[in-house]
Amino acid sequence: MAPPPPAATATAAPARRHAGTSTPSRRWTPLRSVPSRKGRTTQRRPTRSRRLLSVMSVSMVVAALLAVVVAQAFLTNGQVRLSTLQHDLALEQSSHRQAELAVAELETPSRIVGAATNGLHMVHPSVTELPYVSLTAPLPTPNVTAAPATAPSTSSTSSTASTSSTTTPTSTP
Repeated sequence: MAPPPPAATATAAPARRHAGTSTPSRRWTPLRSVPSRKGRTTQRRPTRSRRLLSVMSVSMVVAALLAVVVAQAFLTNGQVRLSTLQHDLALEQSSHRQAELAVAELETPSRIVGAATNGLHMVHPSVTELPYVSLTAPLPTPNVTAAPATAPSTSSTSSTASTSSTTTPTSTP
């Protein structure tokens, strides 16, 4: 192979310059990314794993929001039940107070005395005071006497046998 002519090499390659000489300033073009083979540089098609990850994350967010909604529904339902029970309790307490008032009116001594004297034809007792009994001094033992014997009946022999066998205790003073 033959070397190229000297004139052709001089025009093709720039001449070397020495370090001491001034050179005209050249502007370099900025770097850029190399385009892909398909011609798209910034948009890439999502792979299955990325698509699955995005679907799972969105579904987890939706499930969390749904759980919050369900919890709020249960809480609201409980509050409604509590309000209903409090209302029922207030009604029952009111009816209980009315029943207590009716019992208190029925228990008054003046009403009881009036009902006894007018409705049942009872009379006032003649003794209004009870005798004084000392609690420190013992009372004497009472004398207990036997009940009077009744005449035996002739209709039944078993009743006379049971009457004669029964004894009454007598106390000794």
